Amino acid sequence: MTEKKKKIMNDNNKKTIAVLFGGKSPEHEVSVITGLQVLENLDQTKFTGVPVYVAKDGRWFTSDFARSIENYKKLEDVISNSKEVILARLDSKVCLKSASKKIFSGGKNIQVDVIFPAFHGGLGENGGIQGLIENFDLPYVGSGILGSALGMDKVVMKQIFEYTNLPIAKYLWFWRTDLENKHVEIIQKIEHELKYPIFVKPSSAGSSIGIHKVENYQELANALEVAAVFDNKIIIEEGFENAREINISVIGNAGEKLETSVCEEVFAKGQFLDYQDKYIGGSKKSAGMASTKRKIPAEIPKEVAEKIADMAKLAFEALNCAGLVRIDFLYREKDKHIIILEVNTIPGSLAYYLWESSGLKFPEMISKLIDLAEKRFTDQQKNTTTFSSNILENFKTGLKTGVKS
Repeated sequence: MTEKKKKIMNDNNKKTIAVLFGGKSPEHEVSVITGLQVLENLDQTKFTGVPVYVAKDGRWFTSDFARSIENYKKLEDVISNSKEVILARLDSKVCLKSASKKIFSGGKNIQVDVIFPAFHGGLGENGGIQGLIENFDLPYVGSGILGSALGMDKVVMKQIFEYTNLPIAKYLWFWRTDLENKHVEIIQKIEHELKYPIFVKPSSAGSSIGIHKVENYQELANALEVAAVFDNKIIIEEGFENAREINISVIGNAGEKLETSVCEEVFAKGQFLDYQDKYIGGSKKSAGMASTKRKIPAEIPKEVAEKIADMAKLAFEALNCAGLVRIDFLYREKDKHIIILEVNTIPGSLAYYLWESSGLKFPEMISKLIDLAEKRFTDQQKNTTTFSSNILENFKTGLKTGVKS
């Protein structure tokens, strides 16, 4: 075993996995479900899981109390029964350290080997948390800064799909300030260039939050106002009628071998799959995305499933993704036309149900994701991140101008 390998092992030869969930996002509660599902399915013979609940104000908390979904009925109870922690480097090791400034704050520092972000939306999925973790030189599960950012912004994502020649729905997008200053003109432009029904979405929101299907001018005007509450970029898509929603998951690291799951078909009670359909389904108790009404595998022709798998791999590579994603498509039977909707870099419940139907159990999938994270980290360590220069030695003081390139 190499010295580097020894460094990331604990005394009991189990790696400590800090599972982060919650966060500053409209999808906060959904993330709690996914995070606890990950903790529950960690292979206890290989890993020690540490729950890290990130409150809505961004503070980090950990405790055994934070492991049970029953304790999240009141989020303040989790905070009051947990210790606030921060990520810190201590003696060349990265630890979860008490955030208290008191001398006798109690509790031990928790050395962390791998971080497992289980966020949905917000800083946890858009590259923000990923950037923080990279500053500490730690392996982490899922897409990196770039892949996370691209996967979160539907406008930029579609622009990349267009460049990659992946088929998408016709769309327009606007800044929130455009809507505030030219509201009527923008609605007129949308009606002139797109046909009803139209879908209005915040560019960087997930779980169908803030999304509306509209059929007329007034509905469009109202939907634009709602979408602008959740993001400063709003995307408007022309409906792809008489189509079935087909999803697939991809696992791997961009630039390496990728695997795809079986396809699923998901069904909406209303005009489209909304938050209620995704996370509550027909019961009062949510099981995350597993609550959605679905058919696995989707009853589609083999050649269609293969085409969707190929398109999914292409999208994964184009967005520089890593770990696991779920990619959503629309398939219209009458003309065999397929369009790609979006990539979800941290899908609800990690789309475990797709992989279980593909022969990969949830605990095995989590172990695979941790392994992929460490492989990507090892590869990144090959990059040179410093450059020796005497520029500061030769810099003259008292100059009013800066350094000229």
